[in-house]
Amino acid sequence: MRRTIIAMVVAGLTAGLTASPALAASRPHHRFSGADVTAAWQSKTRLSPGRFELTTWFVGVFTSSSGTASQVVKEVAKCKVVSGHQRCRVVSYSAGLRRSLTAAQFTFDRKHLTAAHLDATYKLRTFIPRKPARTFRVRIVANWSGTGKISRNGGVDNFRSGCLRFHDTFHGRNRPATATGSVNGKSLGSTKHAFLSTSTDVTVEHRC
Repeated sequence: MRRTIIAMVVAGLTAGLTASPALAASRPHHRFSGADVTAAWQSKTRLSPGRFELTTWFVGVFTSSSGTASQVVKEVAKCKVVSGHQRCRVVSYSAGLRRSLTAAQFTFDRKHLTAAHLDATYKLRTFIPRKPARTFRVRIVANWSGTGKISRNGGVDNFRSGCLRFHDTFHGRNRPATATGSVNGKSLGSTKHAFLSTSTDVTVEHRC
């Protein structure tokens, strides 16, 4: 959100330098609405006494006025327990991004934060140390179910530079969730490392 404000400040300064006197007293409004739905699954595979492989899958869906984007990440690490402490090193990292999901691929109860559903295919690029990168496709199916109470946050921020002033009001709602998922039909199980959230940001520009 702060990046948005900075960009708007720059745009406002530029507009202020070129605006005619008739526009000097204008008070344009800018409204931004978005939502985030995320989940992470972890699984362990025992390699030997005190050593194991840790696999993490992360799925995130991010909506805004420009559309619905989504990211999938897979990380594999080799771990060992030393003096009671877990030590891990990443052996492979895969990531894929979809810049636009359709209404058939992703649904979200934005009003009540009760549930979300994702069914989409991603092209992931895998990076392994000292090996050429490779790509593969995965179909991710995930379901979120909101749990507990919805928490709210918000605030007001003001910025002024000469004759230009911004008044920014932002509100957010967050709810923990339980998520189930699968990759190419193979179950990831259930996780409580999941969240549903929405946010609204309204900015008003004031010029002398």
